[in-house]
Amino acid sequence: MKMKKTLLVVVILILAVSIPFYLKSKKTVVSDKTVASYSNTRLGIAFTYPKILSASSTPDSVNIHHQIPFTHHDFCDFKGESDTTIDTMTDFDVTFRVVNKNILETMKSESPYIPQENFVNNEVIPSPGFIDRFKVGNLEGFQIFEGAEGCGHTIYYLKVSDQKTLVIINKLITVFTGSIDVANKNRAEAVPGVINKEKSEEIFMSILGSMKAN
Repeated sequence: MKMKKTLLVVVILILAVSIPFYLKSKKTVVSDKTVASYSNTRLGIAFTYPKILSASSTPDSVNIHHQIPFTHHDFCDFKGESDTTIDTMTDFDVTFRVVNKNILETMKSESPYIPQENFVNNEVIPSPGFIDRFKVGNLEGFQIFEGAEGCGHTIYYLKVSDQKTLVIINKLITVFTGSIDVANKNRAEAVPGVINKEKSEEIFMSILGSMKAN
């Protein structure tokens, strides 16, 4: 009788330990329904991004963007008429490409205006405020602002391998620069669902932080 009680206690103890462990091992991982995944084997890149953004691709690039209804004049559309307005505003616009060259050669071909003095002994020489070092996650390289007076973009050259460079163009959202269209800044920020400057930077860095390139 005593032996049976002892065995019963042992069985209860085993069950008490093993059942929670079993349930934990069978517990399903809840996915983040606000985040989407993008993978492009041709370009050799993969990343996650908020589902509020839209992704579109060509054979050579992928664009992540977001639009809101917002009637305004595009001051950076120099080909348009001065009184022409558009009904939407793109408040997030980032394009990714992969170039089969090293960073130095890619920068020379993509940004040919860079002075030769910034390339010495097959190395890129930074110029603070013009060519700045940039690093996020496993990606490292350089960033350059190309534009003026609230128009333009920041271009990133990030090393994937010795003969492959990830080129990222992050378009400047003119309304949020506060340089040209100051009058519309507050009006744009009040639009439901808008991605303002601070949120845009946060999303951009989160995308780069999740980036896998090979």
